[in-house]
Amino acid sequence: MSYELGKYEFDTIEDFMAGKRDLEKIRGLKEEGRSKVQIARNKKMQIRRERIRFETVIGEDFLKELDAESFTESFEEEEPEPERKPEVIKDGRWKVRHLALTSLYLLLGLALVIGVLWIVRGKQSEDSMAELRQAAGGAAVQKERETAPTEEAGHVSPDESGNTDASEPQTTESGTQEAAGVREILPRFRELHERNPELCGWLYIEGTGIDYPVMYRENDNDFYLSHDFDGKADVNGLLVLDKRCDPDAEAVNALIHGHHMRSGAMFGSLKEYEDPIYCREHPRISFSTLYEERTYEIFAVFKAKVYDEKNDAFAFYDYIRIENEMEFESYVKNAELDALYDTGIRPQWGDRLLTLSTCEYSQENGRLVVVARERNR
Repeated sequence: MSYELGKYEFDTIEDFMAGKRDLEKIRGLKEEGRSKVQIARNKKMQIRRERIRFETVIGEDFLKELDAESFTESFEEEEPEPERKPEVIKDGRWKVRHLALTSLYLLLGLALVIGVLWIVRGKQSEDSMAELRQAAGGAAVQKERETAPTEEAGHVSPDESGNTDASEPQTTESGTQEAAGVREILPRFRELHERNPELCGWLYIEGTGIDYPVMYRENDNDFYLSHDFDGKADVNGLLVLDKRCDPDAEAVNALIHGHHMRSGAMFGSLKEYEDPIYCREHPRISFSTLYEERTYEIFAVFKAKVYDEKNDAFAFYDYIRIENEMEFESYVKNAELDALYDTGIRPQWGDRLLTLSTCEYSQENGRLVVVARERNR
């Protein structure tokens, strides 16, 4: 690297600064005179009198000009500060560092954008779910039913007149009597079912945050695990009744899938059922089909592994259509054997079962499973 000062060039910054000092000395020597010769003489006398010593070739050339009595005005104008060129780091290190910083800034920007989108989409998902709950009557409908007096199985409450005749036709929620073989959709689901006919029910567990519609699509378990009620992409998805189940949930066992979201959405709070105290505090599950309000009580919570041919663990997901008492007893017994704790409840043949399944991360392809039996059928 070199430094220029007028017509002179210096190799180091120290020489460059010395040259500037010489120029300042020369400018200080200029005095008025009638001729170049007079000027030169005056400057020579001043140099001797003040014992001025020059440090660079600039001063040497100046003295030569004085001796030749041909002093010029070439140094009259102040020389500008030379522009220092950026130092180029060897082996391309500067470029590597620059690219690394640029990449870092891009990644930070991308992370910020993703974070903002995640928040926005999460808010949209929450707003959409709140609107669905309102349309379906919300948790209040479920809570009112759960807190209402219940009847023991086989017992019929008398009417106002004291009549206990069980042969009288029962009245549905819609206020009309059910004709044989004909069922009406519960009023609170009619609007939502018209909006999306793939709605098959609603799942609610008081105090857990689980309060969602359950969807059923023929031969497809995946669509609603990544889409919302209106078919738009949604990372939370919805709860899904297994494609092998009876869409009206009239079979012995209904298997419902849902994501284990870190936010707690969908089945994110099911992990709390690993604690028996939590289970005692939240023992009941409300699962309303399109035609009937149902309440279940939890009898087993266990962990399982799925889709592993080498694993001989309990394949709970294969007990979809239980056809006989032997299959029923096999399912119940295996669930009890793998259960994390004893709930004191055991289903009997003739009970309808509800199985909830979500991801569990202590093992590869793990699942956390909650099984319940219907109450007071």
